[in-house]
Amino acid sequence: MLVIRKRDLAGSARETPFGAGARALIYLTRDEGTGFALATVESDEPIETGPLNYPHHVKGNYVLEGTGRITREDGQTWPLEPGSFYVVGPDDRYSIAFEGPWTTFSMFTPALILEKGADGAFATSGPLPEGWGNGGRTMFVRGPRDYVRTELSTGSSGVHRPLLAADGIGLSLSDLTTKPGLGIDLWYRHHVEANYLVEGSAEVLDKATGKTHALEPGDLFVIGPKDKHRVSNSNGVRWLSVFNPPLVGTERYDDLGGYPPGGAVPEAWV
Repeated sequence: MLVIRKRDLAGSARETPFGAGARALIYLTRDEGTGFALATVESDEPIETGPLNYPHHVKGNYVLEGTGRITREDGQTWPLEPGSFYVVGPDDRYSIAFEGPWTTFSMFTPALILEKGADGAFATSGPLPEGWGNGGRTMFVRGPRDYVRTELSTGSSGVHRPLLAADGIGLSLSDLTTKPGLGIDLWYRHHVEANYLVEGSAEVLDKATGKTHALEPGDLFVIGPKDKHRVSNSNGVRWLSVFNPPLVGTERYDDLGGYPPGGAVPEAWV
């Protein structure tokens, strides 16, 4: 189990500027071996970028706070608000604008390394997801009314999933709200899962070590096939959960607190 706290990233090499007045906190890079990178970007100030492009990565962005717009190179524009989600790839050139304050949650595949290439973008760090680049898949945008919210099979939480296996980036994203006072035993034998705490306070028990980690908004923990754990809270919480391999969306928990196999687990976590 890996636990990363927001406060530990501040002032480190994983805190980087993003335009005027905004900062990115990079929680996961290639070093963690999850097969994806995670970051948040936040600012109290409005922003309007010039043209953006990620030539070596596919990037998903989920809006947690703020309103604005995303505009593709051809002039097509989509509104952005809390719950909006967009994915861009190497063939996509676009710009974004946000009123302040605003916060986004970002996913990258392949996982980032903390250096820039000669083109000024994040350096090449692995193969792209199949089908992206060279005239393949291109950007898409979803709004908060495009998702169907369902109850998990445990009956403990409501969830909607802005990103699933069918979207072709090798990851899925779940936005999950858990009932107050809940404790649940979990063991994902066939996945790596990263959990970012958006709201509330929670505790995660690592059953291998007996250590309990108290988490607050902005903290993240990662578990893999070796990590039997228990997650509990007293006040109700909201999580963003990223799965590799991705969920198809119809999985049900088994009696050990995990999902059935969905593909290859990242080697570092086996």
